[in-house]
Amino acid sequence: MLLVYNILVGFAFIFVMPYFIWRYKLAIFDKVAVGIKQRLGFYDIEKGKYILIHASSVGELKTIAMFIEKLKKIFPAKKILILTMTPYGYKYVLDKKIADKVVFAPIDIPFCVEKLFLRVIPEMLILVESELWPNLIFSAKRKGAKIVSINAKMSDKSFRRYLFVKEFIAEILKKIDFICAREESDRNKFIALGYDEKKTVKTGNMKYDKSEVRSLPSQDLSGGPKSEVRKKDFGFTDSDLIFVAGSTREKEEEIVINVYKKLSEEFSNLKLIIAPRYPERCSEIEKILQKENISFVRKSQLLTSNFQLPTFRCLLLDTIGELTDAYSTGTVIFVGGSLFDGSGGHNMLEPAELGKTVIFGKFVKNFQESAILLISKKAAFQVSDEKEFYNSARRLLIDAELSAEMGKLAKGVVISRRGATDNNLKIISEILKNA
Repeated sequence: MLLVYNILVGFAFIFVMPYFIWRYKLAIFDKVAVGIKQRLGFYDIEKGKYILIHASSVGELKTIAMFIEKLKKIFPAKKILILTMTPYGYKYVLDKKIADKVVFAPIDIPFCVEKLFLRVIPEMLILVESELWPNLIFSAKRKGAKIVSINAKMSDKSFRRYLFVKEFIAEILKKIDFICAREESDRNKFIALGYDEKKTVKTGNMKYDKSEVRSLPSQDLSGGPKSEVRKKDFGFTDSDLIFVAGSTREKEEEIVINVYKKLSEEFSNLKLIIAPRYPERCSEIEKILQKENISFVRKSQLLTSNFQLPTFRCLLLDTIGELTDAYSTGTVIFVGGSLFDGSGGHNMLEPAELGKTVIFGKFVKNFQESAILLISKKAAFQVSDEKEFYNSARRLLIDAELSAEMGKLAKGVVISRRGATDNNLKIISEILKNA
């Protein structure tokens, strides 16, 4: 079965290579060659022992930033190497300096994976959330690594798919020393696929503990350091009301802009921040804004020293790692990937943690537990269409007390579910100490 898997992965990579080049070029510019070379297994890493952490994208990296910070305090002498799969994840680690080293994860075929382990001696391989890469796991285990899955989850779709190759999945799972499952339902799925129930426990969802890690003080537009985020850091005034649409996907921006236009007829000081899930989509969003005659600027332009700040109504967030800061300025917060089926929603806990009332659509299968909790506590609005979206946003703008009360409830939901990071850290620490 592993041979079939390797053949399929090899052929798949050949076909998606043009996409990788395009994606890396858009996202990291001068590091296109670095991304391709590293995925093929060519690494310029100092030889030695590392704790490897496989986290696919920015979302997973934000979730484990606090975990890594605490892990480094417990084991200051150990070096941490992060394997990520997206250019934005790569940039996030570099910018936040949360690990000793970050590289692109090798393609999961023997040739590429084994080249990584020619330079890296893995003390431990930590898999974040839903990462099950057979060759990476088998190779790390052969090199003597302890393997642990943290914040482990498994969707119903993945579970049904894995049942068709249950014996193969069971062989992979046997190589994992411990699984820290997010929920009891996730734990039960791993057990149903053949994992030893004595080696897995529910530790909770680390997203409730997530806290932004900044490597350097932020700068305001006048060039001075700041201790907290202010509206003027995004080019707005203190009197402006801010409507933030985060992690938006295709087609959602049109609805967001329509809602914004209607709201701005009543609230003339309302400004808009759009943070697309993939910043390379800013160009197509600009075309929509131009068509609707809405003035805009990109956040990256505000960081240019010789840029003359124009009057604008919409800020396009084309930078990495600033979404939480943007959320903190908002009165109306929308979390995207949720108005249309396909994406499964994005992390509504991020603004909720800040005491913000969140608006999201009905397609949130990837964050179903969080959505249910927020809605049950009357701490969020779940909308089905543009009309409901507009009405919910308007309620928050006209009723400051309602907005504040719902935001307080949202933050309470997050606080009540904290503790998963320390639960995972305790298990990891014990395994490392006994290794």
